[in-house]
Amino acid sequence: MKCAAAAPPYLGGKRRLAPTIFREIDRVLSREHWAGRRFLDGFLGGGSVSLSAKAQGFAVISTDIAMRSIVIGEGLIANSTVRLAKADIDRVLSIPAIEVRSNARRFVPAIFPQNVGLLLDRLFHAADATWIKPKAALLRMLAIRVALLAHPMSQVRAGTAHRATTGEWEAITPSCLKHYVDALRLDTPAKLWHVAQKTNAGVFPGEGEVKQGSVLDLLPTIRADVAYFDPPYAGVMSYEKEYRVIDEMLENTTRETSPFTARDGAAMIDGLLEKAQHIPIWALSFGNATVSLEELESKMTRLGRHTKAIAIRYQHLPAIATEEKKETNREYLLIGVDPNTTLPVRLEGTLKGVAA
Repeated sequence: MKCAAAAPPYLGGKRRLAPTIFREIDRVLSREHWAGRRFLDGFLGGGSVSLSAKAQGFAVISTDIAMRSIVIGEGLIANSTVRLAKADIDRVLSIPAIEVRSNARRFVPAIFPQNVGLLLDRLFHAADATWIKPKAALLRMLAIRVALLAHPMSQVRAGTAHRATTGEWEAITPSCLKHYVDALRLDTPAKLWHVAQKTNAGVFPGEGEVKQGSVLDLLPTIRADVAYFDPPYAGVMSYEKEYRVIDEMLENTTRETSPFTARDGAAMIDGLLEKAQHIPIWALSFGNATVSLEELESKMTRLGRHTKAIAIRYQHLPAIATEEKKETNREYLLIGVDPNTTLPVRLEGTLKGVAA
């Protein structure tokens, strides 16, 4: 869905997989029954699944522990009317540098060029001074998007970015060069307004709320018809490491690595599903780095669920992935349905029954 592109392009985001996710949900609970049904996105992340659910009529509940995700929830999921205006962008760019706290500029020039560091600080300053909560969230979202745009493949980290400041263009790889050149133009009125309009595209009527905290703690208090879980994948990258700079700018701290990311992190799914037994329909995304599709499916069937499990060929960061990784990487999608639910679900011919 085009609206999903309004959210920042976080690593591990499900923008490309959202159509498949909702196609599989539709095969169990027909989309004619979605309007007003409660949809839990337990790991909000970049927000593309929550935004797609809201666009298709679900009443969305989004949870996440990281502020970088909560600002997306406040800006797009819980907000249905407030947008950034061209005047907001002009005001941001007119804020005197001497008036704004040096936050992002701590990372100049190792991670951001001077103009991007100042732009980010102006956006954070404007957000802090804005009493309209959704608009403040949109300004912080705009800052996050600018930070991501300033780096190749949305990887906000030290690397060769400093060479754009020193003018060592010949020492920058061609795949990175465009991003660093574009970063030098991000603080122009036309370019920043263009980026803001992309964010505005995710603001539309619908019902949504956002809760900050661990989904494991929040689950007992949440009532939903469908739950989508996309936890950090075991044995792969840590979002806390990849987005350390963004977390430091938003929260002035670094976050602890999620236990889901550990080599044995797939074991965390058992506790997650046990706490979600009151929700009739589950959808779970997971990678194949440390666990098989059959192992994941058994976690649902042992709790009495009818299941469907599919493996999807998926290239994550294809520009830097090895050929072997491109060939073997799979994204798993599992659906689990409570056979005793009163929802008008379709079980026959779509899901595999639980073995006796």
